[in-house]
Amino acid sequence: MKTNILLLLLTSCIFSYAQKAPIKFGDIPMEDMKMKIYPLDSSAEAVVLVDYGKAYINARGEGYVLTYERHKRIKILKKGGLSWADFSISLFQSGSTEETVSKVKAVTYNLENGAISETPIGKESIFKEKFNRNTNKVKFTLPNVREGSVLEVSYTINSEFFTSFPNWKFQSTIPTRLSEYWAIMPEDLRYERYMQGYVATNYEVDNQMTAGINTFAHHWISKDVPAFKPEPYMTSEDDYVSKINFALAGYKVGGIEKDYMGSWEKLSTNLMASENFGKVIDKSNFLKTKVEELTAGLTEPIQKIKIIHSYVRDNVEWDGDKDFTAGDLKKILEKKKGTSGDINLLLASMLDKAGLTVDMLLISTRDHGFVRKQYPMERQFNYALCIVRLTDKNVLLDATEKNLPYTVLPERCLNGEGLVISKLSKGWMEVTSKAKSKTIISGDFALDENAELKGKLTYTLDGYDAFDMREIYKTKGEETYVKDFLASKSWNVEKTAFSDLKELEKPVKEIHELSIADHAATAGNTIYLNPLVTSQIAENPFKYDTRIYPVDFGSAMEKMYLCKIVIPAGYVVDELPQPKVIALPGNAGRYSYSLTQQGNIINVVSNFQINKSLFAQNEYPYLKEMYNQVIAKQSEQIVLKKK
Repeated sequence: MKTNILLLLLTSCIFSYAQKAPIKFGDIPMEDMKMKIYPLDSSAEAVVLVDYGKAYINARGEGYVLTYERHKRIKILKKGGLSWADFSISLFQSGSTEETVSKVKAVTYNLENGAISETPIGKESIFKEKFNRNTNKVKFTLPNVREGSVLEVSYTINSEFFTSFPNWKFQSTIPTRLSEYWAIMPEDLRYERYMQGYVATNYEVDNQMTAGINTFAHHWISKDVPAFKPEPYMTSEDDYVSKINFALAGYKVGGIEKDYMGSWEKLSTNLMASENFGKVIDKSNFLKTKVEELTAGLTEPIQKIKIIHSYVRDNVEWDGDKDFTAGDLKKILEKKKGTSGDINLLLASMLDKAGLTVDMLLISTRDHGFVRKQYPMERQFNYALCIVRLTDKNVLLDATEKNLPYTVLPERCLNGEGLVISKLSKGWMEVTSKAKSKTIISGDFALDENAELKGKLTYTLDGYDAFDMREIYKTKGEETYVKDFLASKSWNVEKTAFSDLKELEKPVKEIHELSIADHAATAGNTIYLNPLVTSQIAENPFKYDTRIYPVDFGSAMEKMYLCKIVIPAGYVVDELPQPKVIALPGNAGRYSYSLTQQGNIINVVSNFQINKSLFAQNEYPYLKEMYNQVIAKQSEQIVLKKK
């Protein structure tokens, strides 16, 4: 990005220091070639031997570029580490301006007959492809990679987007022996820096005068960095991995300090005036005819919302790209395909033409990370939702998913708060959903004296469980869906039926008529039966004693199991699991379990609930223990004995 107001800041010198790189390309120590196990983590499939980066700003002619140099060396230790041979370099693009990559070198080293052999990558094996509207990716896979290989890659990115200084990760999902980063900046550009993560880092800064310009060379080194281990129910690992982040906060012109970062209010104002955001809603008058046709005879706002949402959802397919701006809406409707920004701004514009009050909500999806409110930066967001302002409530809308009703947001959007973008309203709004992941399983079985169960299971799936089921069913078709559903079960299914697959506002049902020969076991005159034919929690997802990250389920959940079991004639109940209720503080989670007997019928009720989506680290021990107790209780068996 050519930022004209900054052109006076820099001279034509290159802000570069004679930093000594920790490694020289092609100079591979023999001990690294012979390494078979990483001493600090014997389970590691690969290890980053060195990750070295340097970023600095060059003044060039009337424009300015940010230069980012990267040099990385990786040792492959096990077969599972071979995927580290795949490299992808992201390049940002805005309009006709885009980042470029140069000086790409990639070599695989192997030890053959005691000597190091080299296999460089050919230019023909390096590909550039469009990733989304603002990102291209350069991809390549190093050749001749096997267990024991050392991979070495270096490249340079040249960018006019110097207001977005490159962040740096010290940590990866494999161990890192050395991570080193230089960030070299002129004094007149003031970048905010914020660290995250738990890895120890040595930091120093060198202040020097270069051609009369005061510059700062920031230097970070981390050694023997452990692998980042993702844990269940986390958002983006970028939220927690050890990392240094940068944000341009201000600059000096003629010795006078100016703010660059601005404020959230300024960002909102600028977006409302943007041709591919706010003006998309205000203009696009060609949509009026269609809106009038859709809403003819409708007077209630909710009716209008529902019919317009259905039209957009059913007529424009989401291409998978997440963004918050829109292209030409006429072309989007013609192609019947677009990004999330295209779809939701189309939705907003049509709602606006229907006379409804519409704002937008900028959000960061779960895989993009949480938003730091102290840094008013547009790049923290990657998605936008619609807000319809009604007299008694606000309605949040997204039309990207064909298998979600208008009342339910995609789970990827449930990530804290969003920024309201509006002509009138300002501030933040929490992104929540009343929907939860809910499944009710109803069983009706008869047990015979050979310990075989015969009967029927009915799955009633609601909220996000219904969405997941409909997505799989739509993608695979009924035959494959049923086949995959039964793949891990030793059930003999005689008949399967589905209902309400297309009625999105209703739960979807699947009914299986079946027999199960090996769920119960016999020993002489005794039958042992676990009352949970399915839905049993077999393993605790929380393995560690402590947790350094919050537990984020995304949404609340409920798994209910109701079953009637008729015991065989001539048998009596000898042992029945005792009822139990487990509750987390504040009823954040709850489990209830009970078995009752009425004549020759045993009724089973098991209900597992997670009633909030986010658990802090200090709540983790209670959550883990709840799972432990649920698993123990669900493993108990009914004991039947012959009279």
